[in-house]
Amino acid sequence: MRDRLLKFWRDWRGLLVFFAVMILFRSAVADWNQVPSGSMKPGILAGDRIVVDKLAWGLRVPFTAVRVAEWSDPARGDVVTFDNPVDGRLFIKRVVAVPGDRVEWNRNRLTINGKAATYAPLKAGEVGGLPIDDPGRHRFYRESLLGTTRVVMLDDHPGARDPHENVMSRLLGSATRNCERYATRAAGTGRAVTNAICRCEAAGVCSTFPAFTVPEGKYWMMGDNRDNSSDSRVIGFVDRQSIYGRAHAVAFSVDTDNYYWPRFERFFTALDWPADLGETLAP
Repeated sequence: MRDRLLKFWRDWRGLLVFFAVMILFRSAVADWNQVPSGSMKPGILAGDRIVVDKLAWGLRVPFTAVRVAEWSDPARGDVVTFDNPVDGRLFIKRVVAVPGDRVEWNRNRLTINGKAATYAPLKAGEVGGLPIDDPGRHRFYRESLLGTTRVVMLDDHPGARDPHENVMSRLLGSATRNCERYATRAAGTGRAVTNAICRCEAAGVCSTFPAFTVPEGKYWMMGDNRDNSSDSRVIGFVDRQSIYGRAHAVAFSVDTDNYYWPRFERFFTALDWPADLGETLAP
């Protein structure tokens, strides 16, 4: 048996070492993660394989959440991968608010630290060039706030009244449900946030959210597809230790609705958008 093991090692050691190094590399340095849903449309599609830099903010012990060195923290606007606090699945969302930020979310309008975001509608030619099957069913804006800009996707324009929004029914609905189990997701920010997370998970009505301050060591995540994203409005705050890395580019992509046919036009494409904001919609 010993001779067989030695022969196996001599014959296959190069390949085994290669696999071991690749596994360690993917765990601690860089990885590529599959996107399972459309919550980050229009910039990231279901079926994209995203390159993730795990050394963006520090160095972790492979296969653990233990950090041996840290040199920075996630910033507003970063697209990141993390284990969501509800069931541990790997998510990819955008950092909207960092520890200490005061956040307001009112009828799909974002305000941070008293500064309201501006929304610039995409031009017709830009919308036609989006990798979306049915762009006519949605509205697309460049959301600009505190030096960051991203393209967001909405079912209606920012500021529109949600047809499901009814203050009295919302309050009564939260009171009749057992929302206490959502308190940990609200991370001590109060009953109003706890009830809002409870409401969002139950009914998906998340165009308006009570104002709150992001606790220390926590981050507020949102998908760019604002009306179809299970983000912090449902899963709550994300712990710093749960964030793995910053997403940089699409390595390759397959169309999950078309027999996994490769989307060659998305291979090796960046996740950023042009800086020209066009005409701004006042907040």
